[in-house]
Amino acid sequence: MSRKAFTLVEIAITIFLAGLLGSLGYFYLNTSSLKRSQYKTAVQSHINLIESMVFQCKSLSEQFPKELNTSTNASDTLLGDLECNTSIPYSFDGGRNGFVPVPPSGFTPYRATESGSEFYIVTTAENSSIQDEALQKLIPNYTSRQATLDHNSTSATFKFYLSR
Repeated sequence: MSRKAFTLVEIAITIFLAGLLGSLGYFYLNTSSLKRSQYKTAVQSHINLIESMVFQCKSLSEQFPKELNTSTNASDTLLGDLECNTSIPYSFDGGRNGFVPVPPSGFTPYRATESGSEFYIVTTAENSSIQDEALQKLIPNYTSRQATLDHNSTSATFKFYLSR
């Protein structure tokens, strides 16, 4: 009889440990958490790269990038359609060792706008998506003067300001 009771205790402990390992595994390996973290890291690294490209251009030309083959400011312009107005203009889409990163899936292509004293980069994602959650995790890394995250009825808009 004592052997039977010991077996039930062993089974109970095994079930408990399996449940504990399962719940810990789910917590740490939750796919949406991993995707959210990957999106956050990707967008943050892209913003850092874009910021470097823009400030390299600004230091060489003493102005923010302009629309290709024009002298007009960026106005909701794809980054690949910008050029640095140096003595020999170069495109942001491949010039001077620069390239425009492709945003992660679910985000719109990066766009630039210069309005008055503001120059900012924008990307959007659908409301309540994993991408939106990633942006919500990203926004606390910046002050309100550096970046904003706004929601309308359909999408979340992330603006990263390079001047304000």
